[in-house]
This record gives sequence, structure tokens and C-alpha cells, in this order.
Amino acid sequence: MIKVDGIILVLSCHKHRDTRLVQYKLPKDNYGNWKVIYVIGDLFLDSDYTLEGNLMKIKCEDSYLHLLKKLALSLKYLYEIFDIKEGVLRSGDDLVFNEGILQCFLENPKICEVSNGNTNTLIDIDFLGKSHVNKSLLSHEISDDDIKTAVEDTYMLQYYNDHQEDFDNPLHNLKGVDLSKYIKRPRLPIIPSGVLYYISNKSCNILINHMSNINFNIFHYDEYSGSYPYTIEDCGVSYILYYNKISFIHCARLYNDYHYHEAVMAVHTNMNK
Repeated sequence: MIKVDGIILVLSCHKHRDTRLVQYKLPKDNYGNWKVIYVIGDLFLDSDYTLEGNLMKIKCEDSYLHLLKKLALSLKYLYEIFDIKEGVLRSGDDLVFNEGILQCFLENPKICEVSNGNTNTLIDIDFLGKSHVNKSLLSHEISDDDIKTAVEDTYMLQYYNDHQEDFDNPLHNLKGVDLSKYIKRPRLPIIPSGVLYYISNKSCNILINHMSNINFNIFHYDEYSGSYPYTIEDCGVSYILYYNKISFIHCARLYNDYHYHEAVMAVHTNMNK
């Protein structure tokens, strides 16, 4: 196995291979001992995956709906190829990075100080992202009622109403799928954005094992929450990690939408487009 400190995992698709993966490609293939890997799905591969240079193709649907499946399979295969010391920085394909801050983040220990009553404690970071409510969620704050109660979320219905052409793409495997059946998801107090987040080896293994146990089926009905948590990637990741009592650490400086700031690691260029 190839020893690395971590993986910068950029999830993309065939649609953006010649656009975003060119325009927003990271200038380097390696940052220290962190390796950059770009991933797209190809339902018709003859093998589970291929890795040529730093482009990995995964045998799975290439749709937005199947993003969690693509992530989980990517993690599974990456951990078969690489001996990863720390974890994975999961990135979208439309970010412009401040390489200095990126390098600083990668080189430094993934720990943070949290308040526990009258004392402060250093903890390892297993799940770091940016929350739109600007809050962290520590393990002792995760309520069973929060994660086992279902709410309706029509986000994917709205997305596919605007992208009807995706139903005709054979790589997406969406023929005959009625998305209205899958609009219930767990009510979660905080769902960090899927644009950019860090997950440790511990969290990656939890995600791999959980998705393996449901055969990577994003349409799996989850009895505990009475919902379908896996059709929205960041919701699914949050649900699985919260279910396993993994703390989420909020970092406001992880990225900005559109606007560059010297203290922010990345700019998200394509928000809501």
C-alpha cells in the first residue's frame, strides 16, 4: 500500500470533466504527503474502479442523487490502495483554493479546543465543515430525538425539475425513479455543507461500513429515522456520523460563496447554479 498523510478527494462527474475539472483543477497533484484524487462515476466500467494518474473512475451511477454512493465507494477503494495516516478532505469540483491556507491546514494536527463546563479540552477532529447556522455539534449534544425524527425535504425534487435531462442519461440510471417517494430525511440540528469538509480515518471507516451494510443503496429505507437519509449526500454523511456520536466542528473559514478572502481556504464559485 502507498503511504500518504491524507487524500484531497474531489468529487465530480462526466458532465464537468472537461469544464470544472479543467478550470478549477488544483495546481498540484500532491500537497506535502496529501494526494489529490479526482473521482467520476462510470456505471459501465469493466472493473470496480480504475485509477490513472490522479483520476479515479468508480463503477457507480454518475448522478447528483447518487453522490453519497460515489463518496462511500471512493473511500472504500482509496483505503484499499493507500495507507492513510489522517483522513480525507472532501471537496467539490468548483472550488478555488487558497493554497497557503490549504497547506497550513494539511500540515497541522487536526485537533481543537472545546468547552466542557468550566474546563476546556483538546479533542481530535473527526468531522470538520461549515455550518450555515455557524455552530458545532459535540457528541454529548447529539439527541436521539433529533436524528430519529423525519422531516420532508423537496430539495432533490426541485433540483431534478430543473434538470430533466438527467433522467435520460444512461450513466445516471434514473429511468423510472419516482423521487417523490424519497423526500423524507432525518431531522438533524445541523447539516454542514457538502461543498468542503474533512473526515478522519475513524469517520471514513464508519461511513464505509454503514454504506456497505446497506449495499450502498441510496434508496434504502432507514427504520431508525423512518426516512431515506441517503439521497442527499451531506445529509446522509451527517446522519451516519451523528448516529455514531461523532462530533461536528464548525469552521467559518473553510470556504466563502463567490467572494475571495485571504483568511478563507476556498471560494465556492458555482453556488446555486
